[in-house]
Amino acid sequence: MKRIVQSKIVNIAISFVIAILLSSYVLSTKSATSTTNNPNNFTTLIPEKKASLKVALNLQFDNDKYVVIGAPATVQVDIEGSGALVSAAQSRNDIQASADLRSLKPGKHIVTVALRGVNASLTSTVNPQKVSVTIAEKTATTLPVSVSYDKSEVAKGYTASDPTATPKSVTISGPKTNIDAVATIAAHMSLPSGTKSSLTQTVKLVPLDKNGREVEVNLGRQNVDATITISPEDSKKVALAASIKNGDSKNYQVTFDPKNVTVYGSSDILNAMNSINVTVDVADIKDKGSVQLKLPQIDGIVRYDTDTVTATVSQINSSSNNSSASTSGTSESLTSESSESTTSSSSSNDTEASSSQQGE
Repeated sequence: MKRIVQSKIVNIAISFVIAILLSSYVLSTKSATSTTNNPNNFTTLIPEKKASLKVALNLQFDNDKYVVIGAPATVQVDIEGSGALVSAAQSRNDIQASADLRSLKPGKHIVTVALRGVNASLTSTVNPQKVSVTIAEKTATTLPVSVSYDKSEVAKGYTASDPTATPKSVTISGPKTNIDAVATIAAHMSLPSGTKSSLTQTVKLVPLDKNGREVEVNLGRQNVDATITISPEDSKKVALAASIKNGDSKNYQVTFDPKNVTVYGSSDILNAMNSINVTVDVADIKDKGSVQLKLPQIDGIVRYDTDTVTATVSQINSSSNNSSASTSGTSESLTSESSESTTSSSSSNDTEASSSQQGE
């Protein structure tokens, strides 16, 4: 009997140990399954990524009757989640931001920005979440574009025409008070320093009041193409004068082809200029020859109508000059002797006539 009781106790103990082992196994299996199915644990296995996107803000309202001013053109959308989903959102650009104003009346309102197109597995926030807008009855008008530039950026000796815009005018819309306040649609060109040639730029439009402050209105277009024509300031036709190098200017005769050139440049410089001195080197010219010469660079002169001129050089023979001078001297001497002979003959005749009268 005692053995039977001991046997039962042993069996119960063994069964109890087996039950504990089975229970531990089941609990460990559930824990593993729970860990596998837990989204938080799943995300820890995939690298996360953050990104900020600039998204256009779409305003929903009756644009045939109203205009809306004050709202930003874009909002910032921050997204966070798995790298693959964030990269996909960046490349596809499916996210949209909008504000529904269709139930609102004219006046100033603060509205909430809503997002669409964001993957449900991503965390997203928009900044700003609320925007201030003003709804007003629509008024529109068309105004000319006024293009300006900094005159100091034009190179010395050059002049600029009045810049033009394409298109020449732009339509603006908004509240009547704002429309009435607009004095000009400004477009300012930014020229490189020392600009010497014409150019065209895409220029931003800015509506300004009479005091030069920006007015909040809607523009039919944001930019125009502005063109400015730049050319030499003035022109004048002047003669060329030779400046002999390596020789005596008295011994050379120089003619130019062309004889005159048209000079472009500053009006002050041109008004004081009657001719242009061109250096002619006669070192290699023995009797007669022609050389191609570049016109000199002069401060205030932008350009010439020709880059080079032809100088024809003729040497004047110095012995010929001496011979001519000698001949001239001999002629003068002969003239003098002839005059003296005539004077002597006349004097002799007068003496004979006087003696004849005394004899009578």
